[in-house]
Amino acid sequence: MSDLAEALRRPVEDLAGALVERFGDLSPTDIVGPDQITEVGRALGYEVLVEMRDLVLEALYQAEVGDGEPDLSDLPSRAARLISGVMDHKEELDSAIEEASEHWSVARMPVIDRTILRLGLYELRFQPDTPTGVIVSEALRLAQTYSTERSGSFVNGVLASLARQLRD
Repeated sequence: MSDLAEALRRPVEDLAGALVERFGDLSPTDIVGPDQITEVGRALGYEVLVEMRDLVLEALYQAEVGDGEPDLSDLPSRAARLISGVMDHKEELDSAIEEASEHWSVARMPVIDRTILRLGLYELRFQPDTPTGVIVSEALRLAQTYSTERSGSFVNGVLASLARQLRD
């Protein structure tokens, strides 16, 4: 939340207050997704553009902590294809992520981190036209935006290792 507050040049308290006012109390397991960020940004007087991967991350996260079936109906077709691909290959993605992450099982990883890693690895394997640097830097951005302070370096390390295995 501090990254978003910084980007909007507003105190974190203003952003937190706007989120609570608009959406009620948020628990630590709630993700502040693109729709919420857009609405809060507008309430604070800003136009916030949401990246496609943010939409994908939100849908995959909700599927992971919810009923397991993301709603693809209102998403751009590329986002829907990425979500479907990650869901269809989840077991094999998890296996590869677990092999590449030292001393971490996928089940022990924070939900956001493993979701970001699944998306990044799916793109590395099945989206050959997307440059490796774009995939890794977008995964890093997502981790820095939506996860813990240390998640960025963790996601970057695991995904960079996987990228070397797959694309070198």
